[in-house]
Amino acid sequence: MMHTSTHTWVETEGGSAWRAELCERVDTSRVDEARTAARRSAAVLRGPQAPTGEEHTAAVRGLGEALRYLAQADPAALADLHAEASRRIALDVPRLSVVPGDILHAQGARLTVVDTGISSADEPQWWAKVHGVDEADRRATYRAPWTTGMGVEYAAWDVVTVERIAPALPC
Repeated sequence: MMHTSTHTWVETEGGSAWRAELCERVDTSRVDEARTAARRSAAVLRGPQAPTGEEHTAAVRGLGEALRYLAQADPAALADLHAEASRRIALDVPRLSVVPGDILHAQGARLTVVDTGISSADEPQWWAKVHGVDEADRRATYRAPWTTGMGVEYAAWDVVTVERIAPALPC
């Protein structure tokens, strides 16, 4: 830990540092529960009969919440789900519901969502760090990962198409 005249910094062995007052604890006790919830929600969405109405909305929300939690609590568990998912499903979701690992259809390209968040600026801003899925997508946007964003009040109702992993239930 490093102290300056105005802030306390948390340093890692790799040399990066974060202001301590901006850090938050992440409850890692529900990782197994989140994996199961993601698999169950994906099973509903992939089922032989596509769900409609409230069942569809609950499954989309459940899958998104589980993936968002895993991105914070156990990125390795999220990577495992990505590795085991044999396919993705296309969903229309409010931009505010986009999660890391989604492929966002935006600006005429497919963009892998690396991270998302909400800034604490004067007016809260939703943001996502994205990167083109392939070379054609990177030529259409930017070659390196970049950040896109908008006001939270707009992101809450701006519906976008994403491709989201659909992990299978274990045999």
